[in-house]
Amino acid sequence: MKIVAGLFDRVGINTRKARTLVQFRDMLLPKLITGEIRVRDAEKAVETTL
Repeated sequence: MKIVAGLFDRVGINTRKARTLVQFRDMLLPKLITGEIRVRDAEKAVETTL
């Protein structure tokens, strides 16, 4: 049972990480495409948020 519980915990952690990455993508991609921000600026924004 401990093994299964650990796996379910890991799935939950990975799901939250994936959602966070989706939010960053949705926030940054339009700005990168339009030139509103540059990659270096986007990296800094992500680093300060994490």
